[in-house]
Formats: sequence, C-alpha cells, structure tokens
Amino acid sequence: MGASRRALSNNTSSRVVFGLAAVLSVFAPPTVRPAGAAEVYDFQICGGYFALCAASPCTPTGKQITVRTATGGTATFPEADCTCPVVLGPSIANLAGGNMQGSCKPPGPGQIWSAYQPRPNIPQALTNWVPTLPEAAAPPQFCPRTTPPGNQLVNCFSFRCDSQAYINNVPVVTCHCPIGESLAGTPIRPGSSFFTQAGQKNPAFCAMHPVSLPLSTP
Repeated sequence: MGASRRALSNNTSSRVVFGLAAVLSVFAPPTVRPAGAAEVYDFQICGGYFALCAASPCTPTGKQITVRTATGGTATFPEADCTCPVVLGPSIANLAGGNMQGSCKPPGPGQIWSAYQPRPNIPQALTNWVPTLPEAAAPPQFCPRTTPPGNQLVNCFSFRCDSQAYINNVPVVTCHCPIGESLAGTPIRPGSSFFTQAGQKNPAFCAMHPVSLPLSTP
C-alpha cells in the first residue's frame, strides 16, 4: 500500500510538472523582442509553498501597488487584496515580474509568493474552503468584453502574500495584487474579456475583480 501511494504521488507530481512545462511553452520565451523595447521575462518552476489565487475574487483597497514591467522599469496600479489558499508543490512564477526579485525564495518572514499551478480543484471562499471535489471544483469560465469600466481582472501572478490564517483547516493568505495589469506590467483596458477559475462558472463573478492570468494587452 505504501509503495502504491508513493507511486501515485510520483505520478501526480510528474503530471503537474509536465503541465507546468506546457504552460511555460504557452507564455513566451525568456526574452521577447517585439517592435520597440525588448520585453524580458524569467519564467521558472519553483518548489515549496505558494499561494494559488486562480479561483479568488478580490477586493480593491483604494491604495496603489508598484509592479515590475517587462522592459525593466516599474509602474503603479490600483491595488486589490485577494484571499488565496496555500499549496505545496511545483509552481510557475515570473522571477522578473510582479514584485519578485529574481528568486523563488520567500520574500520575507511569514510571506510567500503567489504563483500558478494548473489544477481542476482549488479551495475557495465560495464553498467555505472545502479542499476536495466536488466543492473545490474550479472550472474556467469566459468573461466577455463589456462596456468600460465593465469587468476588470486582477493579476496576482508573482506577487507578495502575507497574513496567513486557517479557514476550515485550509491555510490561506492575503495577496496584494494589481487591478487591470498585464504580464508585461502594462494596463489592460477596463471591460476587456478574460478567463478565470473564480466563481464555478457563475457569471456574476466576472464583476468581482476575479484573478485571471492575462497573456496579452488588448
């Protein structure tokens, strides 16, 4: 039985790593050179604990947050706080983006990074953080383009999280993330379409500042 469990765990880990490798191929090579200034990314697979915010809606704080841009500078965006579950395992992060500083190491005592791991089940506030299926199902839904300001996504990819607590025995943290920011650190037009795993396909969540993983600027 112990050997079977280890084999199952190893197979699951292998599938996750393979899935992350596939996600890496979808993003962009480490250096992308469109017309104009070069855009530099540093997508890496990190190990250890991370926050998985893909199924989280967020709350604007009224503050501003500084982000790193793909051209080496910084920009400021409206900030939102997102409550996200803590997960252990491989994840993908952009070490040159968000507010990361070139390393997978935790940003400080009591802090972790928000990263991404493709998975169909994510504990979420919608179902009181139950960690198992079917309650934790996190199917993707498409949020269509709306008239500005309309729906507006939050990008938590590679941002700092803190204030760990336990809800229904699930560890959660508060991640501080920009509203309407692309992976390049540039603004996304309010009302743009996007995909999210928040809301279990309830379209009302499209207007609740859900976390999305923007791939481009419209």
